[in-house]
Amino acid sequence: MLLNDLLDEDLAWLRTIGDRADYQPGTVLIGDGVQPSDLFVLLSGRAAVIGASAVLAHLGPGDMAGEISLIDGLPASATVMLTAPAQVMRIQRAPLLARLESGDGFAFRFHRAVAKVLAARLRGSNQRSQVATETQRVITHFMAA
Repeated sequence: MLLNDLLDEDLAWLRTIGDRADYQPGTVLIGDGVQPSDLFVLLSGRAAVIGASAVLAHLGPGDMAGEISLIDGLPASATVMLTAPAQVMRIQRAPLLARLESGDGFAFRFHRAVAKVLAARLRGSNQRSQVATETQRVITHFMAA
């Protein structure tokens, strides 16, 4: 979780470039193929990450959305839609990128936190893939019998 790896002073600074708002289910925070203008952190509620007409992941309090586009500068590769009433911190992209370019301690902590989030997501994806592969092997075995 992004927020756990940041210092209180980091969180205080993020609040200066962000705003909190309440949103209803069905609100799209990020659209597939669109360049997100901000980074989003769920403070409460739930969201679904949707790609190729399937739910790829579920997000909950403390999870973020828009970090991949923040890092690589490319449009979003999935849609992020709220599935429950939520309070969301919207962090402005431009001042965040400027601070990250400074190379100070905040930049290190932020990049490390994002790397840990992405690594955890990749591990989860790999585990789901292994389960799907094993399931397919069993189905194929029984269908051949």
